[in-house]
Amino acid sequence: MSLITNRRAFSVTLIAAVSFMLAGAALADDVEPASTKLKGLLITGGCCHDYPVQTKIITEGISQRASISWDVVQEGDGREVKVPLYERPDWSKGYDIVVHNECFGAVDDSEFVEKIVAAHRDGGVPAVFIHCSMHSYRAASTDEWRKLLGVTSRRHEKAKRPLDVKKLDTGSPIMAAFPDTWKTPNGELYVIEKVWPTCTPLAQAYSPEEKSDQVCMWTNTYGKARVFGTTIGHHNETMLCDEWLDTVARGLLWTCGKLNGDGTPLAGYKGTGKGPLSFQVAAAAAAGEPTEANWAASVKFPESEQPVKLFNGKDFSGWEGHTDKYFSIKDGVIIAKNGAEDAPPVSTYLFTTKDYRNFRLVFEGKLVESKMHSGIALWGKRYETGGETHAYQGHLVMFPASWGYYDLFRRNSIYRDDGRAQKADNGGWNRMEILAIGSRIRLAVNGQEVADWTDPQPELCGAGPIALQLHSNKVAQEVHFRGLILSENPDDRLITLETN
Repeated sequence: MSLITNRRAFSVTLIAAVSFMLAGAALADDVEPASTKLKGLLITGGCCHDYPVQTKIITEGISQRASISWDVVQEGDGREVKVPLYERPDWSKGYDIVVHNECFGAVDDSEFVEKIVAAHRDGGVPAVFIHCSMHSYRAASTDEWRKLLGVTSRRHEKAKRPLDVKKLDTGSPIMAAFPDTWKTPNGELYVIEKVWPTCTPLAQAYSPEEKSDQVCMWTNTYGKARVFGTTIGHHNETMLCDEWLDTVARGLLWTCGKLNGDGTPLAGYKGTGKGPLSFQVAAAAAAGEPTEANWAASVKFPESEQPVKLFNGKDFSGWEGHTDKYFSIKDGVIIAKNGAEDAPPVSTYLFTTKDYRNFRLVFEGKLVESKMHSGIALWGKRYETGGETHAYQGHLVMFPASWGYYDLFRRNSIYRDDGRAQKADNGGWNRMEILAIGSRIRLAVNGQEVADWTDPQPELCGAGPIALQLHSNKVAQEVHFRGLILSENPDDRLITLETN
């Protein structure tokens, strides 16, 4: 790691990005060698934002998605700071990409600003601009910074609120995996005064204050430079979303010419794989309990598999059931709960809206109240009986009491635990892997294989929704689920065994 120093009161800090202290933490992508393909420079600092944490989100989060290592220059906490590095004529030399996440809106030195722009416009260094970098140097009379950005913005909405970000350019590889509409956890929407002719809008959000749509993601080309920009990024919780990090990472790769037409990195430019960031790991360790990201999302899936999150940690997108009564969400956990007075007369389920046939599911489950088992239902269908509209007919992998398999509304018990599951049960957050292929269901609990059973009636093993069970009972009960990461058509082996 190199070191840059200066004599200003505000220090320049260089940070080499992540090995992450997370050996094996990967989701979907294979682990790149230690020598990355791209070298990035992050310029950050100024007023109004949590730059120390945002630096970790940007560098670690993007390095998980693209093969890049970083130097970081962080300067000051006011609007008037002039980054000393910019005074050097070769300030961007040696970097494949510069990411600007700075907020120096009071700097009015046009000559200084034009030096920054020249490195991109004339030198051809790609750039990514995040949130307040759009308001940086707004006091300068020159338009060169704004031409480089591709937009002009000098103010934002008064209110901070969740934003409905709507995709505009469905053909851009940057937006390949972006939803039609993404509701951010929070947001500060910038008012766009002008979209320059070289700019291509990618997404927008409606401003009730302005009574108009505001571009919030775009690409731009200025001189020799390719640019990706987004005004989304005021709040840490928004920047931590996959929708944000995935899109910014694709934008970065696009500016460098390293993005395939389908939105995937060029060969060799994948990152280390998604996983918890260093400050999330530290917070979980301090709390004495792993988070969802600390296990399920850290499981390294085989290279041939493309795991997805069935549960986004925030809402019931992709699920259906009694979400107004028995199922809720808190702190990234799905909670199945009833009181003694309102217990479901028949076991009720939370269903995925998509059917699955051959799959691997990695998740954690915890029994909080009562001694009744819960489970994951599969290879079946929604079933109505006894007044319950969300019952299930099909196979059930039971936990964390009465471990075994059940055939709901057909054959009843089909496999009983031989003692291995009971022995592996830790009495808390059990880490589980279900591998369901053909007519065979295998189960691993806390790193141990505890069940391997093949259905003698394969005709009963068909595609169906995956469902989380809240068992019928006459007492208060509560079961928690988190993680819920799935890959279809998986390799025929368990991947969470301690011997793997």
